[in-house]
Amino acid sequence: MKRRYIRTMKPTPHTEKVQPGDTICIAGALGDSTATPAAAREYLAHCQYVHSATDINDGIDASIKRIMKRDGVSAEIQLENLPFGNLPMQQYGTSLSQLYQYALHDGHFFELLVIVDYKHFADLSVKYKERFGAQLHAIGRIVEGDNTKVNYIENAFGAMPTPSPWEHFC
Repeated sequence: MKRRYIRTMKPTPHTEKVQPGDTICIAGALGDSTATPAAAREYLAHCQYVHSATDINDGIDASIKRIMKRDGVSAEIQLENLPFGNLPMQQYGTSLSQLYQYALHDGHFFELLVIVDYKHFADLSVKYKERFGAQLHAIGRIVEGDNTKVNYIENAFGAMPTPSPWEHFC
């Protein structure tokens, strides 16, 4: 039986692929010094509405692209919805471009990138907060399209191109 598992989480018992419309979320705030608790990871790994979950250990960009490539989908990420913890806020202050680069291309976060069935995100988010005292932050959605490019939307007025430092345009 095929499992929906990426790297550090235990395999989930369900087999759905991520689907266009699914909600992309982060469990916790980026740069907080605490890892998502094992009980919360286990809860998400066995939730029937979670289609995929992975540690953000090399930035959101690389983590979401692995999921996109695996399931043949694309993604839209609302940069203004990225949840930052105290450390990056102290380090970068109000420099949005630096905060965005930190979130998208730096790694070693202890938070989870979670893809949830959009019809059940609100309910799961409430239950997760009640149970673990932490929030699932919706940052985007899965869409149909090119599985090699993420559409990063800076605000309601348009997209911000955010190539990785290793991407070359020549």
